[in-house]
Amino acid sequence: MKTSTFLYGWLKVLTVLHIVEQLIFGMEDLHQLQRMIAAYESWFANKNMALALLVTISAGFGVSAIRCIFKGGSARFVALFILGLPTIGELHHLLEILRAGHYTPGSVTAVPSVICGVLFLRAVTREFRDDKAIDEPAAILAAEAA
Repeated sequence: MKTSTFLYGWLKVLTVLHIVEQLIFGMEDLHQLQRMIAAYESWFANKNMALALLVTISAGFGVSAIRCIFKGGSARFVALFILGLPTIGELHHLLEILRAGHYTPGSVTAVPSVICGVLFLRAVTREFRDDKAIDEPAAILAAEAA
């Protein structure tokens, strides 16, 4: 099993734990998300149409990411790197602690999420470089044979 696959599995476990922590101690992130969605819905006359479009676009991105992962190569690298970036965004919990001066919901699981996310992005980058290094000699030999 590749290191990136192993770490991505742990990122999903940490995501569930992060959500559980916020469900127990408070969902300030949910309120911020609700404000963003309300602003998005205000662009449309019909809120159902806005939601349908948002779901369609999200599903399209999800299918594209899966296709890129299966394709491999640089497409896999880009898809996995983009999927790993939100873990770095969990740093906002640590900034909230510094601003508030006390515990804020989501902070405990944010620390391992950020660490695992950085390790995941590093593993994805390393695997892409290793795969590219293996492919280059094969491409050179194929070009010489032609």
